[in-house]
Amino acid sequence: MLRKYLLVGVALSAITLAPAAQAQLVEITATVGGVTRTLSFNNLESALSQLTGPGLAATFPGYTSGTAVNANINYNNQPLTLIVPQGTTTSIVFNPLTGQAVAVTAASAGGAVNNVRAFFQGDTSVATPVSSLPASVLASLPAEIRNAPVLSPTTLIQSAVRHTITDPVAGNPTSLMPSMVAADFLAGSAPTGAMLGVNQPRETGWRFSLGANIATTTQGGADTRAFSAPMRGSYYNAGTGTEIFLDSVQALVDVSGTNVYQGSVGVGVRQRVWSGTNFEWNVTPAFRWGLAGSENYGRGSQAVGGSLTSDFRYAVTPTYTLAVTNTAAYYQTERYNWSGGSVDYDLQNQFYRNGISLSRPLGEAFGRPVQGGLTFVDTRVTGSHWAIMNWQEYGVVVASGGRLPARFTLTYMNGQQNFQALRFGLSMGF
Repeated sequence: MLRKYLLVGVALSAITLAPAAQAQLVEITATVGGVTRTLSFNNLESALSQLTGPGLAATFPGYTSGTAVNANINYNNQPLTLIVPQGTTTSIVFNPLTGQAVAVTAASAGGAVNNVRAFFQGDTSVATPVSSLPASVLASLPAEIRNAPVLSPTTLIQSAVRHTITDPVAGNPTSLMPSMVAADFLAGSAPTGAMLGVNQPRETGWRFSLGANIATTTQGGADTRAFSAPMRGSYYNAGTGTEIFLDSVQALVDVSGTNVYQGSVGVGVRQRVWSGTNFEWNVTPAFRWGLAGSENYGRGSQAVGGSLTSDFRYAVTPTYTLAVTNTAAYYQTERYNWSGGSVDYDLQNQFYRNGISLSRPLGEAFGRPVQGGLTFVDTRVTGSHWAIMNWQEYGVVVASGGRLPARFTLTYMNGQQNFQALRFGLSMGF
């Protein structure tokens, strides 16, 4: 039976990891000298380099210094408009989703593009309000841009979090902040070496675990594949039911060919507060720090916060165990210098992650007891607005005990904006 579960999980993961058509990180449709062309790039640096004088001249033969440029930019599924008015070296960036705009000035066309890149990476010294431009330049701009509120790097990033679903830090279930909350939830509900039942004995001492997770996601025209390696060390005191843990989750995420790094470190205490012959209740306060970013995106951020997890287990019958796990967490972003850029996401979010599972013994495999269960988890986000504010997870879990305890999970996730994901996980304790 156990082998059958594992084969199904591996097969489903392999199917969803099959190559698919992918949109690239940056797509530019530019009109220069009456010629319009569409170009695609997998990193911001290459895209902006295309908008320098030499890059434009190579793609648009009619380009000369001072030629007007109009470009529609799809940056990480976020639409932007970039305009260089005739005879100027001023780049105007307009966000149609928020109606905000900013002017980036420089002494040369190449310098203007460099300053646009610096603005995207958090440098506000290169920017000026559109309303401060000369009247002759303002007259050439659409009214919605002439009168637009000022666009800042922070509002640009917050727009991405609110309207797109592939940002590496926030806005979607595979980004950094919800991944940190999920790690807190797991630490409170699945301590190293524990199985799925009630009041199962564990000896006093140190425990360690290593794991590997593979998740594949389809969302908003972009495919995301995440490969993560959770690690945990803990010390358990059987007399008091206290377990102190330190864990780390490192992940490499591929978003349509663009590499993103995510990582977090957490510390907490899982404490048994009440137990009887057929029930137990554990509470886990935890603190966690994380970091995510990408050279291709040209930005990154750190997040910090804490959580409180309640895990209540009740033996409904001698065979079946019902577990209810609830996590309340608060996380906020902090500015971080990544790849020469420092962008303040300025996000503050509360998370409510509530799960239920029903498990039972499945027999033995290789002389070790095996238990299996069905799980459901609902996650809600409040505070700073995200593209996906809630999602659900439906899973199967198989846990084995003994000298080298193991845990296998297969989870299907879905949420707002047609978000769907499949995750396969394995962890081994020792």
